[in-house]
Amino acid sequence: MSFYIKLLQVLAILSLTACSQWQQQPTEPANTLDTLANNNSIQQWSVRGKIGLRNETQAHSAYLNWNQCGDDFDIRLSGPLGQGAAHLVGNAEQVHLATSNQQHYSASSAGQLLEQQLGWSLPVEQLRHWLRAIPDPDFAYRANQPNQVLGFSQEGWRLSYPRLTQQDKYQLPARIIAEQAPLKVTLVIKAWQLNPDCPKQTTAP
Repeated sequence: MSFYIKLLQVLAILSLTACSQWQQQPTEPANTLDTLANNNSIQQWSVRGKIGLRNETQAHSAYLNWNQCGDDFDIRLSGPLGQGAAHLVGNAEQVHLATSNQQHYSASSAGQLLEQQLGWSLPVEQLRHWLRAIPDPDFAYRANQPNQVLGFSQEGWRLSYPRLTQQDKYQLPARIIAEQAPLKVTLVIKAWQLNPDCPKQTTAP
């Protein structure tokens, strides 16, 4: 009888040890910036969704259609920020904006053009990267801690990705929050399309 009691005691100790070792095994987060690094290979894409902007005194929203083909972008805003429709096309060197009242503007920076004509300062050049949940490779960044929402800080902006969606072999944002006090930008992506046909037009109509 004593032999069986000792055997049960040994088995119990081994079981507890195994459980303890199992519980202490580190678990990797489901999504990290490293696992999303291959999103950088997506050079031709389009998104459809909604963008909301809020500061201390104002809150506006617009429907968003963004087509990116390498360095060239074609961005359409419907009801943007309470000011009608807007069509923004260009690249890193030249940007054109057409508004709903048939006004046309040009500048060398998309962010500068939006701030001048619509009154909101948005880092469009960085957003082409941030939309894919990757930092702009031209600037330093700091990744969020493992116990925080997936994201990073870059160029004075704090990016959070509370929700991702699977598209082919990629994990892409379904919701993005970009904050630089006092401005908070929320992007809700309804649909991703990879490798769409590139628009031939390079200037706004």
